[in-house]
This record gives sequence, C-alpha cells and structure tokens, in this order.
Amino acid sequence: MLLLDLAQQLPAAPRLLAELGRLVRAPQTDAADIVALLRRDAALVARLLRMANSAAYARAMPIGAIEDAVVAVGFGEVHRLVGALASVQLADTPLPRHGVSGARYRENALFVATLMEEFAQRAKLDAHACYTIGLLRGLGMLILERAAAREHRTIPPFHAGGEESLTAWQQRCWGTDGWHVGAAILGQWHLPPEVVLAIEHHAEASVRTEPVVHLLDLAVKVAAQNGYGLPGDQPGLQELTATGLTSDQFHGAVERAEETFVRLRASVV
Repeated sequence: MLLLDLAQQLPAAPRLLAELGRLVRAPQTDAADIVALLRRDAALVARLLRMANSAAYARAMPIGAIEDAVVAVGFGEVHRLVGALASVQLADTPLPRHGVSGARYRENALFVATLMEEFAQRAKLDAHACYTIGLLRGLGMLILERAAAREHRTIPPFHAGGEESLTAWQQRCWGTDGWHVGAAILGQWHLPPEVVLAIEHHAEASVRTEPVVHLLDLAVKVAAQNGYGLPGDQPGLQELTATGLTSDQFHGAVERAEETFVRLRASVV
C-alpha cells in the first residue's frame, strides 16, 4: 500500500521515538540502552548534541559525547528532544493542499505534545506515550500530502470555511482520512494501543469514553486557541470531567506546557 510504503521512507527520529518511549518506560533501562538506540543514526546523535548544547539549556561547559548528554539532561528530556527533532524532520516541507507551512506543523506538534505530557501527569496516564500522541498526531496528514505528490494528483486546497470538515475533505479526495492513516502507521510501528486509539478517534471525542481521547481533543483545542492550530482544529475549551482533570490541574498543566514548548522550540531553531 502506497501510504504505508511512504511511511517507511520517513526519517529516523519519528520511528526511533516509539522505541525510545518503550525504553524510557522500562524500569530496568540504563543510559547505555538509550545510547545504543540513538547511535543507530549518526545524524540524529549529532543534532541531539547541538540541541543539548543550545542556549535553551545554558550549559556552563559544552557536552561532547552522546553518553554525557543522556546523563546530563536525563532520559525524559532526551525523549522530549528526540520528539522535537522528529517534528523538525517531519516538517521539512510544507503541506500545500492542507494549507500548512512547515513551521506551523512543527509548532503544532510540539505544543500539543507538551500539553499532552502535562495533562497525562495529572490524569495519571503515561506521560511519555501522551507526548508521543501529541507529537505524531498529524503524521497521517503529512503522508496524504506525500501520496498526492507521488501520484502527481491535483487536489484543490482545503479551506476551513465551514462548508466541509477536514475529515470529510480528506475522505473525498483520498478515500480515507489522516487520523486513520496515522493510526495504521503507528500500529505498524508497534506504538502502545492508547497512542493509536487517541489519534484515530480524537476527532470524534464526543462519542468516546476513553480519557486519553478527550485529553487529545482538549490539547488540540488549546493549541488552536493559542494560535498553533492546524486546519480543521477548533479553538475553545470543553467540560473537563471526561479528561480526568480538575480546573486547577488544567490551568497548571497549560502553564507548564507553555514553558516547555518555548524551551523545545528554542532548542531546534
């Protein structure tokens, strides 16, 4: 299938993110395990070192080896940095049919990811998995764009004017939609079931009961409200009951996520 074949041609960071998440969650993982995974891609290691030495981390002494970087910034921060790098690699070209620039795709991925991580910590869900959910939510949209380019198809641009939803437009033009495409790819990459579920169904959160689906729907709305939405994303807030968050937890999570987003965005400039 063309869509799955295109997914195999994606750069290293998005796929390594899935494996890295499994390692970070495993209690027996040590720094050598993380380093061995990262060393599969020399370019990724070089970029991670530059990010760890960026002004965003204000190092008194530069870090010269990936082993030192993993220990210095910690497993969780390495996972965030690989995610940030994944957003850069995925957003190397614009998505003209969707009307999305590379910069907007990257900012949306990072902001939704940091929101999901903070929400998850308060809702007692897996924070690393939820960060990955936010980071890779738009993967299917990107794959649809590449499929149209590969097949030299002329597809009129999507206009978020209310006449047609993004999902309906994608289904009309491609016969499927980005959420199902992304879920299928992430399932093949053996990401946790909750990652696949949230991405596949967050656009229909009103008829779902899973808290992770509602958390992603909430994160998407907050990102749009803050000016980082993708076409089809609707700004606004929702009743928090289904997310498992209190009002205080929600506001605290958004504040922390904004701080993390600024740091990660600075590290990948």
